[in-house]
Amino acid sequence: MKTKNLFYLPILLFLLTACEVKMAPSDGWSSWFQTQSDSSYYKGKAEKLVTKLSTDTFEYEISRVAVIDPVNAELKSPILGEYISTRVVEAIAKKRVFRVTQKGEVDDVLTKLNLPASFAYTRAELERLGKALNAQAILTGKLTDLGTNLDVHLTLIDIASGEVIASATESLTRTKFAVELMRHY
Repeated sequence: MKTKNLFYLPILLFLLTACEVKMAPSDGWSSWFQTQSDSSYYKGKAEKLVTKLSTDTFEYEISRVAVIDPVNAELKSPILGEYISTRVVEAIAKKRVFRVTQKGEVDDVLTKLNLPASFAYTRAELERLGKALNAQAILTGKLTDLGTNLDVHLTLIDIASGEVIASATESLTRTKFAVELMRHY
């Protein structure tokens, strides 16, 4: 009996070496266990933010918005802030909620007015920005590292009155990718 098993073992091994075994999850599982650092994840978060921001803004008759990159706790705009603002502009354009001032124009006006990207502008600064950008509202934001996740908080501010028109927050999964983008400027 032992010699018979020893004879079949090499044949079985030979046959198995010619077989291909797929050791990856199926496509159905990959949609459930999607990584939190791919672009579709951030696109979805930006779309949720824009939906929240645009829900009750029709009464203000805002047609043109300038988007300022979100800042971190140090009041600097990290790469993650630039990326989030780009995704938010994309979501606004897709929904056709507002017309958006081009990023280069916003950056140029901030430089000319000697204003840094900020989450909290004074009413006078808002008026200067609005006049220079021909915008009725400014969209500012703040990125906060909470240790367990990252919060993106956006605020839409009316230039004329200085009041907050809408505000929205979304939590981002705290991945190595997101943390690195928060640290670089």
